[in-house]
Amino acid sequence: MKHTLSITLTLLLLGAAPAAMAGPCEQAVKDTQAALDRVIADIAALSPTAPESEGALLSHDPSPEGIAKEEAELGDGVAPEKALEELERARTAAAAGDEDGCQKYVAAARDAIGLQ
Repeated sequence: MKHTLSITLTLLLLGAAPAAMAGPCEQAVKDTQAALDRVIADIAALSPTAPESEGALLSHDPSPEGIAKEEAELGDGVAPEKALEELERARTAAAAGDEDGCQKYVAAARDAIGLQ
Protein backbone atom coordinates (compact mmCIF):
# COMPACT_ATOMS: atom_id res chain seq x y z
CA MET A 1 0.00 0.00 0.00
CA LYS A 2 2.78 2.41 0.95
CA HIS A 3 4.64 1.67 -2.30
CA THR A 4 1.49 2.31 -4.38
CA LEU A 5 0.85 5.57 -2.54
CA SER A 6 4.38 6.84 -3.22
CA ILE A 7 4.08 5.96 -6.92
CA THR A 8 0.75 7.74 -7.14
CA LEU A 9 2.12 10.81 -5.36
CA THR A 10 5.16 10.86 -7.67
CA LEU A 11 2.97 10.70 -10.76
CA LEU A 12 0.77 13.50 -9.46
CA LEU A 13 3.78 15.69 -8.79
CA LEU A 14 5.24 14.99 -12.22
CA GLY A 15 1.91 15.83 -13.80
CA ALA A 16 1.87 19.18 -12.03
CA ALA A 17 5.45 20.02 -13.00
CA PRO A 18 4.70 21.45 -16.47
CA ALA A 19 2.13 23.85 -15.02
CA ALA A 20 4.54 24.92 -12.30
CA MET A 21 7.32 25.39 -14.86
CA ALA A 22 5.22 27.58 -17.17
CA GLY A 23 6.99 30.86 -17.76
CA PRO A 24 5.59 34.31 -17.10
CA CYS A 25 5.12 34.85 -20.81
CA GLU A 26 2.68 31.96 -21.06
CA GLN A 27 0.49 33.69 -18.47
CA ALA A 28 0.83 36.96 -20.39
CA VAL A 29 -0.35 35.14 -23.53
CA LYS A 30 -3.40 33.81 -21.66
CA ASP A 31 -4.20 37.23 -20.21
CA THR A 32 -3.80 38.93 -23.58
CA GLN A 33 -5.95 36.30 -25.29
CA ALA A 34 -8.71 36.94 -22.73
CA ALA A 35 -8.46 40.70 -23.32
CA LEU A 36 -8.51 40.16 -27.08
CA ASP A 37 -11.59 37.95 -26.79
CA ARG A 38 -13.34 40.81 -24.96
CA VAL A 39 -12.26 43.32 -27.64
CA ILE A 40 -13.58 41.04 -30.40
CA ALA A 41 -16.87 40.60 -28.55
CA ASP A 42 -17.21 44.36 -28.08
CA ILE A 43 -16.52 45.01 -31.76
CA ALA A 44 -19.01 42.35 -32.78
CA ALA A 45 -21.70 43.82 -30.52
CA LEU A 46 -21.34 47.28 -32.05
CA SER A 47 -20.84 46.27 -35.67
CA PRO A 48 -23.19 45.56 -38.55
CA THR A 49 -24.30 42.00 -38.95
CA ALA A 50 -23.50 39.62 -41.77
CA PRO A 51 -25.32 36.56 -43.06
CA GLU A 52 -24.73 33.40 -41.07
CA SER A 53 -21.98 31.19 -42.37
CA GLU A 54 -22.51 27.57 -43.29
CA GLY A 55 -20.70 26.59 -40.07
CA ALA A 56 -23.03 28.74 -37.99
CA LEU A 57 -26.04 27.14 -39.65
CA LEU A 58 -24.61 23.77 -38.57
CA SER A 59 -24.38 25.03 -34.98
CA HIS A 60 -20.57 25.21 -35.00
CA ASP A 61 -19.14 27.76 -32.58
CA PRO A 62 -16.88 30.32 -34.22
CA SER A 63 -13.21 30.54 -33.28
CA PRO A 64 -11.71 33.86 -32.17
CA GLU A 65 -9.62 33.76 -35.36
CA GLY A 66 -12.71 33.30 -37.51
CA ILE A 67 -14.53 36.13 -35.77
CA ALA A 68 -11.55 38.47 -36.18
CA LYS A 69 -11.30 37.62 -39.88
CA GLU A 70 -15.01 38.26 -40.46
CA GLU A 71 -14.86 41.52 -38.50
CA ALA A 72 -11.95 42.69 -40.66
CA GLU A 73 -13.88 41.80 -43.81
CA LEU A 74 -16.86 43.83 -42.54
CA GLY A 75 -14.62 46.85 -42.17
CA ASP A 76 -14.09 46.69 -38.42
CA GLY A 77 -10.33 46.89 -38.80
CA VAL A 78 -7.55 44.39 -38.76
CA ALA A 79 -6.31 45.03 -35.21
CA PRO A 80 -7.84 41.84 -33.73
CA GLU A 81 -6.53 39.74 -36.60
CA LYS A 82 -3.04 41.25 -36.19
CA ALA A 83 -3.19 40.61 -32.43
CA LEU A 84 -4.16 36.97 -33.03
CA GLU A 85 -1.19 36.53 -35.38
CA GLU A 86 1.17 38.03 -32.79
CA LEU A 87 -0.24 35.78 -30.05
CA GLU A 88 0.33 32.73 -32.23
CA ARG A 89 3.94 33.82 -32.70
CA ALA A 90 4.20 34.31 -28.92
CA ARG A 91 2.92 30.78 -28.29
CA THR A 92 5.45 29.38 -30.77
CA ALA A 93 8.28 31.32 -29.09
CA ALA A 94 7.16 30.16 -25.63
CA ALA A 95 7.04 26.54 -26.78
CA ALA A 96 10.61 26.94 -28.08
CA GLY A 97 11.73 28.38 -24.75
CA ASP A 98 12.28 31.87 -26.22
CA GLU A 99 11.00 34.01 -23.34
CA ASP A 100 12.27 37.29 -24.85
CA GLY A 101 10.69 36.56 -28.22
CA CYS A 102 7.45 35.56 -26.54
CA GLN A 103 7.34 38.82 -24.56
CA LYS A 104 8.05 40.80 -27.75
CA TYR A 105 5.12 39.18 -29.58
CA VAL A 106 2.78 39.61 -26.60
CA ALA A 107 3.68 43.31 -26.50
CA ALA A 108 2.94 43.59 -30.23
CA ALA A 109 -0.44 41.86 -29.75
CA ARG A 110 -1.34 44.16 -26.87
CA ASP A 111 -0.25 47.18 -28.90
CA ALA A 112 -2.41 46.08 -31.86
CA ILE A 113 -5.54 46.26 -29.70
CA GLY A 114 -4.52 49.33 -27.71
CA LEU A 115 -3.52 47.69 -24.43
CA GLN A 116 -0.54 48.72 -22.32
